[in-house]
Amino acid sequence: MIAGKQYWIVAFLLSLIIAAVFILPVYAFTTDEIDAKQEELEEVEKRRSDQKSALEQRLNHEAALKQELKELENRIQELRMEQERLEQEIAAVKEEITHAESELAEAEERLSHQEDLLNLRLRAIQQHGVVSYIEVLFDSSSFSDFLTRLHNLSIIASNDLRLLEEIEAERDLVQAWKDELDQKKDDLESMHRQVAANEEEIKGALEERELILGELQKEINQNLKVIEDLEEEAERLDSEIRRLIAEAESQFSGVEGELHWPIEPPTTITSGYGWRRDPFSGNQAWHGGIDIAPRGGAANYILAAALGEVIYSGWNGGYGNCIMIDHGGGTVTLYAHMSSLLVGKGDIVDRGERIAQAGTTGYSTGVHLHFEVREYEKSPVRNYPSGSPDHRYDPMGYF
Repeated sequence: MIAGKQYWIVAFLLSLIIAAVFILPVYAFTTDEIDAKQEELEEVEKRRSDQKSALEQRLNHEAALKQELKELENRIQELRMEQERLEQEIAAVKEEITHAESELAEAEERLSHQEDLLNLRLRAIQQHGVVSYIEVLFDSSSFSDFLTRLHNLSIIASNDLRLLEEIEAERDLVQAWKDELDQKKDDLESMHRQVAANEEEIKGALEERELILGELQKEINQNLKVIEDLEEEAERLDSEIRRLIAEAESQFSGVEGELHWPIEPPTTITSGYGWRRDPFSGNQAWHGGIDIAPRGGAANYILAAALGEVIYSGWNGGYGNCIMIDHGGGTVTLYAHMSSLLVGKGDIVDRGERIAQAGTTGYSTGVHLHFEVREYEKSPVRNYPSGSPDHRYDPMGYF
Protein backbone atom coordinates (compact mmCIF):
# COMPACT_ATOMS: atom_id res chain seq x y z
CA MET A 1 0.00 0.00 0.00
CA ILE A 2 2.86 2.27 0.92
CA ALA A 3 4.63 1.33 -2.28
CA GLY A 4 1.48 2.26 -4.18
CA LYS A 5 1.31 5.65 -2.47
CA GLN A 6 4.99 6.31 -3.28
CA TYR A 7 4.27 5.43 -6.89
CA TRP A 8 1.48 8.00 -7.11
CA ILE A 9 3.59 10.64 -5.40
CA VAL A 10 6.45 10.02 -7.85
CA ALA A 11 4.02 10.12 -10.78
CA PHE A 12 2.53 13.38 -9.51
CA LEU A 13 5.97 14.98 -9.16
CA LEU A 14 6.97 13.83 -12.67
CA SER A 15 3.80 15.33 -14.09
CA LEU A 16 4.58 18.64 -12.37
CA ILE A 17 8.08 18.65 -13.81
CA ILE A 18 6.77 17.85 -17.30
CA ALA A 19 4.10 20.58 -17.01
CA ALA A 20 6.72 23.06 -15.88
CA VAL A 21 8.89 22.20 -18.88
CA PHE A 22 6.00 23.01 -21.23
CA ILE A 23 4.51 25.92 -19.27
CA LEU A 24 7.69 27.92 -18.82
CA PRO A 25 8.26 28.47 -22.56
CA VAL A 26 4.64 29.54 -22.95
CA TYR A 27 5.07 32.06 -20.15
CA ALA A 28 8.30 33.30 -21.71
CA PHE A 29 6.58 33.64 -25.08
CA THR A 30 3.71 35.62 -23.54
CA THR A 31 6.15 38.00 -21.82
CA ASP A 32 8.08 38.51 -25.07
CA GLU A 33 4.85 39.18 -26.87
CA ILE A 34 3.85 41.76 -24.27
CA ASP A 35 7.25 43.44 -24.58
CA ALA A 36 6.92 43.49 -28.36
CA LYS A 37 3.44 44.99 -28.11
CA GLN A 38 4.77 47.59 -25.68
CA GLU A 39 7.52 48.53 -28.13
CA GLU A 40 4.96 48.66 -30.93
CA LEU A 41 2.74 50.90 -28.80
CA GLU A 42 5.67 53.20 -28.05
CA GLU A 43 6.47 53.38 -31.77
CA VAL A 44 2.84 54.19 -32.55
CA GLU A 45 2.86 56.88 -29.86
CA LYS A 46 6.05 58.37 -31.33
CA ARG A 47 4.51 58.42 -34.82
CA ARG A 48 1.37 59.94 -33.37
CA SER A 49 3.39 62.62 -31.58
CA ASP A 50 5.35 63.41 -34.75
CA GLN A 51 2.15 63.53 -36.79
CA LYS A 52 0.45 65.77 -34.26
CA SER A 53 3.45 68.10 -34.21
CA ALA A 54 3.45 68.24 -38.02
CA LEU A 55 -0.29 68.91 -37.99
CA GLU A 56 0.09 71.77 -35.51
CA GLN A 57 2.87 73.27 -37.65
CA ARG A 58 0.67 72.96 -40.74
CA LEU A 59 -2.24 74.62 -38.97
CA ASN A 60 0.01 77.44 -37.76
CA HIS A 61 1.44 77.83 -41.27
CA GLU A 62 -2.07 77.86 -42.71
CA ALA A 63 -3.15 80.56 -40.24
CA ALA A 64 -0.05 82.64 -41.11
CA LEU A 65 -0.77 82.22 -44.84
CA LYS A 66 -4.36 83.31 -44.37
CA GLN A 67 -3.22 86.41 -42.44
CA GLU A 68 -0.62 87.22 -45.10
CA LEU A 69 -3.23 86.73 -47.81
CA LYS A 70 -5.63 89.06 -45.98
CA GLU A 71 -2.92 91.75 -45.71
CA LEU A 72 -2.13 91.38 -49.41
CA GLU A 73 -5.80 91.71 -50.34
CA ASN A 74 -6.03 94.88 -48.21
CA ARG A 75 -2.90 96.31 -49.86
CA ILE A 76 -4.22 95.52 -53.34
CA GLN A 77 -7.50 97.22 -52.43
CA GLU A 78 -5.61 100.30 -51.16
CA LEU A 79 -3.53 100.45 -54.33
CA ARG A 80 -6.61 100.19 -56.53
CA MET A 81 -8.29 103.01 -54.60
CA GLU A 82 -5.08 105.03 -54.98
CA GLN A 83 -5.16 104.31 -58.72
CA GLU A 84 -8.73 105.61 -58.96
CA ARG A 85 -7.78 108.74 -57.02
CA LEU A 86 -4.74 109.34 -59.23
CA GLU A 87 -6.77 108.84 -62.39
CA GLN A 88 -9.28 111.45 -61.17
CA GLU A 89 -6.46 113.86 -60.33
CA ILE A 90 -4.79 113.23 -63.71
CA ALA A 91 -8.06 114.01 -65.47
CA ALA A 92 -8.46 117.21 -63.41
CA VAL A 93 -4.85 118.30 -64.10
CA LYS A 94 -5.27 117.61 -67.82
CA GLU A 95 -8.38 119.81 -67.80
CA GLU A 96 -6.48 122.56 -65.94
CA ILE A 97 -3.61 122.31 -68.42
CA THR A 98 -6.04 122.62 -71.36
CA HIS A 99 -7.63 125.68 -69.72
CA ALA A 100 -4.26 127.20 -68.86
CA GLU A 101 -2.96 126.66 -72.40
CA SER A 102 -6.06 128.41 -73.75
CA GLU A 103 -5.62 131.39 -71.39
CA LEU A 104 -1.90 131.49 -72.15
CA ALA A 105 -2.61 131.64 -75.88
CA GLU A 106 -5.03 134.55 -75.33
CA ALA A 107 -2.51 136.34 -73.11
CA GLU A 108 0.27 135.86 -75.66
CA GLU A 109 -2.06 137.20 -78.36
CA ARG A 110 -2.79 140.31 -76.27
CA LEU A 111 0.89 140.75 -75.57
CA SER A 112 1.69 140.49 -79.26
CA HIS A 113 -0.94 143.16 -80.02
CA GLN A 114 0.45 145.47 -77.34
CA GLU A 115 3.96 144.94 -78.61
CA ASP A 116 2.82 145.80 -82.16
CA LEU A 117 1.32 149.08 -80.88
CA LEU A 118 4.49 149.84 -78.96
CA ASN A 119 6.61 149.16 -82.01
CA LEU A 120 4.49 151.61 -84.03
CA ARG A 121 5.01 154.30 -81.37
CA LEU A 122 8.72 153.60 -81.21
CA ARG A 123 9.06 153.91 -84.98
CA ALA A 124 7.11 157.21 -84.88
CA ILE A 125 9.34 158.58 -82.14
CA GLN A 126 12.41 157.39 -84.02
CA GLN A 127 11.26 159.16 -87.20
CA HIS A 128 10.18 162.43 -85.64
CA GLY A 129 12.09 162.49 -82.38
CA VAL A 130 11.64 164.87 -79.47
CA VAL A 131 12.05 167.90 -81.79
CA SER A 132 8.74 167.21 -83.45
CA TYR A 133 7.01 167.53 -80.08
CA ILE A 134 8.62 170.99 -79.54
CA GLU A 135 7.72 172.06 -83.07
CA VAL A 136 4.12 171.10 -82.45
CA LEU A 137 4.07 173.30 -79.37
CA PHE A 138 5.75 176.34 -80.98
CA ASP A 139 3.46 176.19 -83.97
CA SER A 140 0.56 177.10 -81.67
CA SER A 141 -1.43 180.10 -82.90
CA SER A 142 -2.29 181.24 -79.39
CA PHE A 143 -1.59 180.49 -75.76
CA SER A 144 -4.85 178.59 -75.57
CA ASP A 145 -3.84 176.53 -78.57
CA PHE A 146 -0.46 175.97 -76.87
CA LEU A 147 -2.16 174.62 -73.75
CA THR A 148 -4.42 172.38 -75.82
CA ARG A 149 -1.45 171.00 -77.74
CA LEU A 150 0.51 170.50 -74.51
CA HIS A 151 -2.44 168.60 -72.96
CA ASN A 152 -2.78 166.38 -76.00
CA LEU A 153 0.95 165.61 -76.01
CA SER A 154 0.83 164.72 -72.30
CA ILE A 155 -2.06 162.32 -73.03
CA ILE A 156 -0.01 160.69 -75.78
CA ALA A 157 2.98 160.38 -73.41
CA SER A 158 0.73 158.91 -70.68
CA ASN A 159 -0.71 156.41 -73.13
CA ASP A 160 2.79 155.42 -74.19
CA LEU A 161 3.74 154.93 -70.53
CA ARG A 162 0.53 152.94 -69.81
CA LEU A 163 1.19 150.81 -72.85
CA LEU A 164 4.67 150.02 -71.58
CA GLU A 165 3.29 149.12 -68.14
CA GLU A 166 0.56 146.91 -69.67
CA ILE A 167 3.13 145.13 -71.80
CA GLU A 168 5.31 144.53 -68.76
CA ALA A 169 2.36 143.25 -66.69
CA GLU A 170 1.20 141.02 -69.55
CA ARG A 171 4.71 139.61 -69.88
CA ASP A 172 4.76 138.81 -66.12
CA LEU A 173 1.34 137.14 -66.34
CA VAL A 174 2.35 135.07 -69.35
CA GLN A 175 5.53 133.98 -67.57
CA ALA A 176 3.59 133.05 -64.42
CA TRP A 177 1.14 130.98 -66.45
CA LYS A 178 4.02 129.31 -68.25
CA ASP A 179 5.64 128.45 -64.91
CA GLU A 180 2.33 127.15 -63.51
CA LEU A 181 1.75 125.12 -66.67
CA ASP A 182 5.22 123.60 -66.45
CA GLN A 183 4.58 122.69 -62.79
CA LYS A 184 1.24 121.05 -63.67
CA LYS A 185 2.93 119.08 -66.42
CA ASP A 186 5.64 117.98 -63.97
CA ASP A 187 2.92 116.95 -61.47
CA LEU A 188 1.12 115.06 -64.21
CA GLU A 189 4.30 113.25 -65.16
CA SER A 190 4.91 112.38 -61.49
CA MET A 191 1.38 111.00 -61.14
CA HIS A 192 1.83 108.90 -64.28
CA ARG A 193 5.02 107.47 -62.77
CA GLN A 194 3.16 106.73 -59.51
CA VAL A 195 0.38 104.99 -61.44
CA ALA A 196 2.97 102.85 -63.23
CA ALA A 197 4.68 102.02 -59.91
CA ASN A 198 1.32 101.12 -58.34
CA GLU A 199 0.48 98.88 -61.27
CA GLU A 200 3.80 97.07 -60.86
CA GLU A 201 3.17 96.66 -57.13
CA ILE A 202 -0.35 95.35 -57.75
CA LYS A 203 1.02 92.93 -60.33
CA GLY A 204 3.65 91.68 -57.88
CA ALA A 205 1.08 91.41 -55.08
CA LEU A 206 -1.28 89.44 -57.31
CA GLU A 207 1.51 87.05 -58.29
CA GLU A 208 2.43 86.63 -54.62
CA ARG A 209 -1.22 86.05 -53.78
CA GLU A 210 -1.43 83.30 -56.40
CA LEU A 211 1.61 81.59 -54.89
CA ILE A 212 0.15 81.84 -51.38
CA LEU A 213 -3.24 80.58 -52.58
CA GLY A 214 -1.52 77.62 -54.22
CA GLU A 215 0.36 76.80 -51.05
CA LEU A 216 -2.76 77.29 -48.96
CA GLN A 217 -4.75 75.00 -51.24
CA LYS A 218 -2.07 72.37 -50.79
CA GLU A 219 -2.41 72.72 -47.00
CA ILE A 220 -6.20 72.49 -47.25
CA ASN A 221 -5.98 69.38 -49.45
CA GLN A 222 -3.78 67.75 -46.82
CA ASN A 223 -6.31 68.65 -44.15
CA LEU A 224 -9.17 67.35 -46.30
CA LYS A 225 -7.27 64.07 -46.48
CA VAL A 226 -7.29 64.04 -42.66
CA ILE A 227 -11.09 64.48 -42.75
CA GLU A 228 -11.44 61.61 -45.23
CA ASP A 229 -9.21 59.44 -43.06
CA LEU A 230 -11.33 60.22 -39.99
CA GLU A 231 -14.53 59.38 -41.86
CA GLU A 232 -13.02 56.10 -43.06
CA GLU A 233 -11.82 55.38 -39.54
CA ALA A 234 -15.28 56.07 -38.08
CA GLU A 235 -16.76 53.76 -40.73
CA ARG A 236 -14.17 51.05 -40.03
CA LEU A 237 -15.05 51.22 -36.35
CA ASP A 238 -18.63 50.21 -37.12
CA SER A 239 -17.66 46.68 -38.15
CA GLU A 240 -15.10 46.50 -35.34
CA ILE A 241 -17.70 47.54 -32.74
CA ARG A 242 -20.20 44.99 -34.04
CA ARG A 243 -17.54 42.29 -33.69
CA LEU A 244 -16.67 43.46 -30.16
CA ILE A 245 -20.34 43.53 -29.14
CA ALA A 246 -20.80 39.97 -30.34
CA GLU A 247 -17.60 38.91 -28.59
CA ALA A 248 -18.65 40.54 -25.29
CA GLU A 249 -22.06 38.78 -25.26
CA SER A 250 -23.48 41.76 -23.41
CA GLN A 251 -25.34 41.15 -20.16
CA PHE A 252 -27.02 44.54 -20.40
CA SER A 253 -30.29 45.45 -22.09
CA GLY A 254 -29.58 49.03 -23.11
CA VAL A 255 -29.49 52.53 -21.65
CA GLU A 256 -32.17 53.28 -19.10
CA GLY A 257 -33.03 56.97 -18.63
CA GLU A 258 -30.71 59.81 -19.45
CA LEU A 259 -26.96 59.50 -19.98
CA HIS A 260 -24.54 60.89 -17.41
CA TRP A 261 -22.54 63.92 -18.61
CA PRO A 262 -19.29 62.24 -19.76
CA ILE A 263 -16.74 64.65 -18.29
CA GLU A 264 -16.35 66.33 -14.91
CA PRO A 265 -17.10 70.09 -14.82
CA PRO A 266 -16.30 72.83 -15.52
CA THR A 267 -16.64 72.27 -19.27
CA THR A 268 -17.69 73.93 -22.51
CA ILE A 269 -19.13 72.38 -25.68
CA THR A 270 -16.67 73.48 -28.38
CA SER A 271 -18.22 71.68 -31.35
CA GLY A 272 -21.70 70.29 -31.85
CA TYR A 273 -23.07 67.31 -33.73
CA GLY A 274 -23.68 67.42 -37.50
CA TRP A 275 -22.28 69.57 -40.27
CA ARG A 276 -19.64 72.03 -39.15
CA ARG A 277 -16.66 74.01 -40.41
CA ASP A 278 -13.80 71.59 -39.93
CA PRO A 279 -11.01 72.98 -37.68
CA PHE A 280 -8.32 71.47 -39.92
CA SER A 281 -9.39 72.74 -43.33
CA GLY A 282 -12.16 75.30 -42.81
CA ASN A 283 -14.40 73.21 -45.11
CA GLN A 284 -17.80 71.76 -44.27
CA ALA A 285 -17.53 68.26 -42.75
CA TRP A 286 -19.77 65.88 -40.84
CA HIS A 287 -19.09 65.64 -37.09
CA GLY A 288 -20.50 62.40 -35.68
CA GLY A 289 -20.36 63.43 -32.01
CA ILE A 290 -19.85 66.41 -29.73
CA ASP A 291 -16.60 67.94 -28.47
CA ILE A 292 -16.50 68.97 -24.81
CA ALA A 293 -13.49 70.91 -23.51
CA PRO A 294 -12.55 71.31 -19.84
CA ARG A 295 -12.01 74.93 -18.81
CA GLY A 296 -8.39 76.00 -19.12
CA GLY A 297 -7.38 72.77 -20.86
CA ALA A 298 -7.33 70.81 -17.59
CA ALA A 299 -7.13 67.00 -17.56
CA ASN A 300 -10.63 66.57 -16.12
CA TYR A 301 -11.81 63.02 -15.50
CA ILE A 302 -13.86 61.32 -18.20
CA LEU A 303 -16.97 59.58 -16.83
CA ALA A 304 -18.92 56.57 -18.09
CA ALA A 305 -22.23 57.79 -19.51
CA ALA A 306 -24.10 54.67 -18.35
CA LEU A 307 -23.65 51.16 -16.92
CA GLY A 308 -21.89 48.86 -19.36
CA GLU A 309 -18.89 46.75 -20.37
CA VAL A 310 -15.69 48.22 -21.80
CA ILE A 311 -15.24 46.54 -25.20
CA TYR A 312 -12.27 48.65 -26.29
CA SER A 313 -9.59 50.61 -24.43
CA GLY A 314 -6.46 51.72 -26.26
CA TRP A 315 -5.03 53.66 -29.18
CA ASN A 316 -7.31 54.08 -32.19
CA GLY A 317 -5.72 56.19 -34.96
CA GLY A 318 -7.23 59.64 -35.34
CA TYR A 319 -9.34 59.07 -32.21
CA GLY A 320 -6.14 58.84 -30.15
CA ASN A 321 -6.62 57.11 -26.81
CA CYS A 322 -10.12 55.72 -27.10
CA ILE A 323 -12.66 53.84 -24.96
CA MET A 324 -15.85 52.16 -26.16
CA ILE A 325 -18.54 50.93 -23.76
CA ASP A 326 -21.29 48.48 -24.72
CA HIS A 327 -24.54 49.22 -22.87
CA GLY A 328 -26.56 46.45 -24.53
CA GLY A 329 -29.44 46.82 -26.97
CA GLY A 330 -26.98 47.84 -29.71
CA THR A 331 -26.00 51.05 -27.87
CA VAL A 332 -22.30 51.91 -27.61
CA THR A 333 -20.75 55.11 -26.31
CA LEU A 334 -17.32 56.20 -27.56
CA TYR A 335 -14.83 58.48 -25.79
CA ALA A 336 -11.78 59.84 -27.67
CA HIS A 337 -8.56 61.92 -27.40
CA MET A 338 -7.89 61.10 -23.70
CA SER A 339 -4.46 61.57 -22.16
CA SER A 340 -4.67 58.45 -19.98
CA LEU A 341 -6.99 55.43 -19.66
CA LEU A 342 -8.16 54.10 -16.28
CA VAL A 343 -10.13 51.01 -17.43
CA GLY A 344 -9.38 48.06 -19.70
CA LYS A 345 -11.28 45.80 -22.06
CA GLY A 346 -13.74 43.58 -20.19
CA ASP A 347 -14.18 45.92 -17.21
CA ILE A 348 -17.73 46.58 -16.04
CA VAL A 349 -18.23 50.30 -15.33
CA ASP A 350 -21.01 52.09 -13.49
CA ARG A 351 -22.80 55.22 -14.60
CA GLY A 352 -20.61 58.24 -13.70
CA GLU A 353 -17.50 56.13 -12.96
CA ARG A 354 -14.11 57.66 -13.81
CA ILE A 355 -12.68 55.87 -16.85
CA ALA A 356 -9.98 58.24 -18.22
CA GLN A 357 -8.57 61.79 -18.21
CA ALA A 358 -9.09 64.45 -20.86
CA GLY A 359 -6.28 65.02 -23.35
CA THR A 360 -5.44 65.92 -26.94
CA THR A 361 -4.25 62.65 -28.51
CA GLY A 362 -4.91 61.71 -32.16
CA TYR A 363 -6.27 64.32 -34.57
CA SER A 364 -6.98 67.03 -32.04
CA THR A 365 -6.45 70.79 -31.86
CA GLY A 366 -6.65 71.06 -28.07
CA VAL A 367 -7.59 69.27 -24.85
CA HIS A 368 -11.15 67.98 -25.21
CA LEU A 369 -13.38 64.90 -25.15
CA HIS A 370 -14.94 63.69 -28.40
CA PHE A 371 -18.10 61.80 -27.38
CA GLU A 372 -20.26 59.62 -29.63
CA VAL A 373 -23.43 57.55 -29.18
CA ARG A 374 -23.80 54.69 -31.68
CA GLU A 375 -27.13 52.89 -32.05
CA TYR A 376 -26.81 49.66 -34.06
CA GLU A 377 -30.37 48.44 -33.61
CA LYS A 378 -31.86 51.69 -34.92
CA SER A 379 -32.04 53.04 -38.47
CA PRO A 380 -28.85 54.85 -39.55
CA VAL A 381 -28.78 58.63 -39.29
CA ARG A 382 -27.06 59.06 -42.66
CA ASN A 383 -24.60 57.28 -44.91
CA TYR A 384 -20.83 57.59 -45.05
CA PRO A 385 -19.34 58.83 -48.37
CA SER A 386 -18.87 55.15 -49.33
CA GLY A 387 -22.61 54.52 -48.90
CA SER A 388 -22.31 52.47 -45.69
CA PRO A 389 -24.81 53.33 -42.92
CA ASP A 390 -23.72 55.75 -40.20
CA HIS A 391 -25.24 54.88 -36.81
CA ARG A 392 -23.81 57.83 -34.86
CA TYR A 393 -26.70 59.67 -33.18
CA ASP A 394 -26.72 63.17 -31.70
CA PRO A 395 -25.54 62.73 -28.07
CA MET A 396 -27.43 65.85 -26.94
CA GLY A 397 -30.70 63.94 -27.33
CA TYR A 398 -29.60 61.56 -24.53
CA PHE A 399 -28.92 64.00 -21.68
